[in-house]
Amino acid sequence: MKSFLLYGKEDVRFCEIPYPDADYNEVVVKVKSVGICGSDIHYYKDGKIGDFIPKAPFALGHELSGIIDKESPLYPQLKKGTRVSINPSRPCKTCIHCKAEKYNLCPSMKYIGSASVFPHLNGGFSEYIKIPAENCMPLDDFIGFEMAALLEPLSVVLHALSMAGDLKGKSVLITGAGTIGQLCHMVAALHTSAPIVITDIRNQALDKARDIGVTAALNPKDSNFEKDLFDLAANGFDVLLEASGASNILSNTVKFLKKGSKIVQLGMYSDNAQFPFAAFMKGELTYQPSFRFNTEYTQAMELLKTRKLDLTKIVSKRFPFDKIPEAMKKAASSLEDIKIIVEN
Repeated sequence: MKSFLLYGKEDVRFCEIPYPDADYNEVVVKVKSVGICGSDIHYYKDGKIGDFIPKAPFALGHELSGIIDKESPLYPQLKKGTRVSINPSRPCKTCIHCKAEKYNLCPSMKYIGSASVFPHLNGGFSEYIKIPAENCMPLDDFIGFEMAALLEPLSVVLHALSMAGDLKGKSVLITGAGTIGQLCHMVAALHTSAPIVITDIRNQALDKARDIGVTAALNPKDSNFEKDLFDLAANGFDVLLEASGASNILSNTVKFLKKGSKIVQLGMYSDNAQFPFAAFMKGELTYQPSFRFNTEYTQAMELLKTRKLDLTKIVSKRFPFDKIPEAMKKAASSLEDIKIIVEN
């Protein structure tokens, strides 16, 4: 079958690999849509992400959907031809974290399209993948493959917002207008009528946020940036959703936060990122990191079924499956794109 494997930095190659050999509790899915994530871009640009260093070539792509191609006898409802979204998360379910239902903290987590475990699990940059049948969710007719592929980043956002607490009546500042930032303001708008503001240094990303309907989209490089923020939240914002991962973002943003406010960290920092300890202490600010998602994938699907969100609004470009190397190159270098989707 066709596959595009990551061999190293900026090195994605077409390969023919065997059709997956699925176990009795697994299904084989023909991939239809794959979203290119920031972590995929890290693997592509750096050849690794954090301490996840590939030991062998593998296929990226953990935001995906497709069609059941080979059934599991244990899941007769997943007939061949069933359209499904795929939860890429495979916790061990036996460790202390899993027993506490904190599956995203599982030290033995297997994540498709990731080098976190070895042998690596191929992701959606392969024509077919195998996955535990329980990780597949049938799609309602009105949910397209593209929308279903974006359930994974939506789950990440829902997990973060669960840590932010009740947003009713609270103002929200979002730093970073990429995929996660855009989804943050789409979901936050379902819970508060107070101002929701998103910031980014990319004007195209800010334009996308305005199109979707954020209260304000502001560029820190603009001369009126600080005034505009304080005009929207004179006493500071109640919640900060940090989705940029920029190393100095907290030091530059803390002055816009209300005393006693909460910061939820979604963007991935390097170990030498700045942290304004004194300002956090004087303002009794709460800092809460958020990692991947827990049980929110099911919640994300239920939210889509309400038809209150159109995730495809964040899609900026689409590439055919056989153009994956070009899609990765574009995603790694583009300043104007929010979400690039590969279609098969």
